[in-house]
Amino acid sequence: MRRRHGGPRKKTPPKDPSRQDTFRLKISPKVRKVLDRIGVPEPRPFVPDPFQVEAIEKVRRHDVLVTAPTGAGKTYIAIEAIREVFRKGGRSWYASPLKALSNAKLEEFSALFGPENVGILTGDRKENPDAPIIVGTTEILRNQLYDAMHRGEDLAVDLVVMDEAHYLGDPDRGVVWEEVLIYLPARVRLLLLSATIRNAQQICDWLLWLRQSPCLWVAATERPVPLYPLFLFPHGDLTPLGGKGGLFRPIRDLDPRQFSRRDFPDIARILEALRQADLLPAIFFLKSRADCERAIGLCPPVPKSAIKRRADFDRRLRELLDQWPFLKTHKHLSILRRSRVGAHHAGQLPHWKLLLEKLMQEGYLEAIFSTSTVAAGVNFPARTVVVPQSDRFNGREFVDLSATDLLQMTGRAGRRGMDEIGFVLVVPGRYQKAELIHDLLRSPPDAIQSQIRVNFSMVLNLLLSHEPEEIRTLFARSLATYQNLSREEHVRDLVRSFQQELTRWEPHMACGSMDVLAEVRPRFMRLQEEQRKAKKLARKQALEWSTQGLLTPGRLFLNRRGTLYVVVEPAGKDAPEVEAVRLQPPLQWSRGTVRTHGVRTRQIRDIGRKVASLPDRHDKKGWQDLMEHCRREGYRSLFGEGSAVERPEALQSATRTLAETALRKAQLPCTGCELFGPCHKASKHPFARLVQRYFAHRVEIQSVQEALWRSFQHHFRILKEEGYVTEEGHLTSDGLWASKLRLDQPLLVSEGIRRRVFPEKDPALLAALIAPFVMDRDRPGESQLSALIWKYPDLATPYFAMMKTLHRLREKLSQEGFETPALPFWTVVVVYHWAKGESWEVVKNLTGIDEGDLAMVMLRTADHLRQVESLAESHPELAASAREAIDRILREPVLVV
Repeated sequence: MRRRHGGPRKKTPPKDPSRQDTFRLKISPKVRKVLDRIGVPEPRPFVPDPFQVEAIEKVRRHDVLVTAPTGAGKTYIAIEAIREVFRKGGRSWYASPLKALSNAKLEEFSALFGPENVGILTGDRKENPDAPIIVGTTEILRNQLYDAMHRGEDLAVDLVVMDEAHYLGDPDRGVVWEEVLIYLPARVRLLLLSATIRNAQQICDWLLWLRQSPCLWVAATERPVPLYPLFLFPHGDLTPLGGKGGLFRPIRDLDPRQFSRRDFPDIARILEALRQADLLPAIFFLKSRADCERAIGLCPPVPKSAIKRRADFDRRLRELLDQWPFLKTHKHLSILRRSRVGAHHAGQLPHWKLLLEKLMQEGYLEAIFSTSTVAAGVNFPARTVVVPQSDRFNGREFVDLSATDLLQMTGRAGRRGMDEIGFVLVVPGRYQKAELIHDLLRSPPDAIQSQIRVNFSMVLNLLLSHEPEEIRTLFARSLATYQNLSREEHVRDLVRSFQQELTRWEPHMACGSMDVLAEVRPRFMRLQEEQRKAKKLARKQALEWSTQGLLTPGRLFLNRRGTLYVVVEPAGKDAPEVEAVRLQPPLQWSRGTVRTHGVRTRQIRDIGRKVASLPDRHDKKGWQDLMEHCRREGYRSLFGEGSAVERPEALQSATRTLAETALRKAQLPCTGCELFGPCHKASKHPFARLVQRYFAHRVEIQSVQEALWRSFQHHFRILKEEGYVTEEGHLTSDGLWASKLRLDQPLLVSEGIRRRVFPEKDPALLAALIAPFVMDRDRPGESQLSALIWKYPDLATPYFAMMKTLHRLREKLSQEGFETPALPFWTVVVVYHWAKGESWEVVKNLTGIDEGDLAMVMLRTADHLRQVESLAESHPELAASAREAIDRILREPVLVV
């Protein structure tokens, strides 16, 4: 990861203090010719483009994938396809990746087909679900397919439209899209719409292979509004970004190192340049939320000469604020009024983002500042898109923009029906690679790669309607398997090579095969590390126990070798050992006194009863009698039940953990395996080299189909051990209701339900305890955690009771290699108070997170509660409480309708 801040600061060349003063916009002649084309197109009667006519004709008989630039009119194809199905009395499903897009399509389709004929299913909204036309999110469509398969029915739909089909390659959500395509009956007509698919023909070929029905690709490559790339030099020259010869030479000569790491785009200058060149409105794609917030604060007031329709803007803003009065106190409202700009990112309230989108769409704003990560979801085309850097933060590190990233961003440049031409403005900076932007603008979008993966919810739902072997067949039909076929010969060669070498070793492998080894070895190594930590803890607890007055004169103990001793002098503060006499014949004497030994406390294995009185050190007969007495009494009497001082709970717990870990470790085949050494330790042994090669090439050796099947078996085993699935692969009673929990962490939530940690009579607390499961990471700091626990002990008590209840399963899942959520406490606090009716102002001040993130927590908590609500048949009281909790959570400003 490239560091943007921190570390030793390097000296940078001093800046020319007059640089800002010398800024003067100078438009190159080539750019002036292009700027002359700026204007509003003449209104023309709508005539479908050839690709639209072609797609509408083909979708009547076949599945169709349409790829066309943003704004080219893909929705028109969907509308006409739905219209034809509607006229024939059929049903259509329009799936989109975003709830906001589904809401927009509801309005659009209701106006076209009548509100009585259109319904919506997004999780947040469930309206008119039996309508012949349904719009909703892809996750809801996937869930309907699960339910239909469980009932043994066919999905009651004739056409499925999947908008933004490139989400098939999304790392987080692509699995849902691929599941829909795999489960969808072949009789259902399929229409896929996207702007960004490089390997569209491969996707069509896969769908033909999958559904045994032709899928035809219809492509349009020409943007409805042409795009012209510009570059703005620091001193004010506005030039083309490049030409036939490549990147413009003066841009190539510009050294990014002349800019400081802390330099920020001169927003005021850029806006003024855009205004002078008639390039507003604009969208600025910045690297972070903080940059968006900073940028709007740097925007100057709109000049009087540039204010258009001032009265109309004020009227429209009042209308929107009257519709959402809670926005009247928004911290950015004064900036919006003064500068006609806004910050649009995930940290903003949903309503504020919607307000900005409406104002931008209606032509009232000069600029929007947004993060590149939301480029695919924004809905406000502009004349110009400004790109100040060529990288983006992907959640872990800064990476270069991809062709798809840039295509999504620049797709907003140029408004159809409002612009004759659109522009992308590249601004220089420390993290700007102008040549990369230039090349990406000429590159095709990235290819889609399958993102299918197995999860517990998928396994439970597939087992509702399929036998395990049938599921194996489903995996064989995945896009991942299809894409892997092209390199099958190479894989076969690798497999053949490994199998030949394995033949001589398999009889000596306690695990029996490399597949089992790949699963068992990491578990053994984790248990080995746990055992090491448990030993260390047990020693520490034993030392603390033994030095707290137990090893006083007369105390019997055994060392690690089982030798009996009696303490004659306790351990000192600075000496971690006791002085003791070894009661083992023959007794040792030195100069007429019994010989003593220094025994370190960490060498003590067991502590027994205490001798009432010790003989004098010179009393030879007394020591002989004591030794003989101990021999006659035996171990059980001296160290058996009731003889030793009871160990403290902490030591007993540490000892139990150590014993349990050792037992689990002993149950694995690694223990006693002939090849344990070379398998677990790097060496020159031929089997060690074979294991290293196997793990280095494991992804290649395993076909994707087999990898999915192994992952299924892994999930299946855990579900079986936890009592959700029988040995034969049928769901138990718990498995049946748990299959309805279509969540990221269904096992943890269902465990909480089974163990009754979620209250049935307290909707606010139920919502609060569900809230931690919606977060993928804990945002506030640890210091805030302790403060919140101290401030809200009544919430901390049920929270920690839940954590204690789930500890066993969380540990097991972690040891098995599954990701487990952080389950942050702050979510409990904010959701509880919101569900109890506290105001938004009070709740948002409980933690330091952005309003948009807080609203997201509420919305996702409501989504999870809907899954609990679906358990009305098996858990009626809990489901009723979940329903009430949802009603309490979904109120302004969280819910956008």
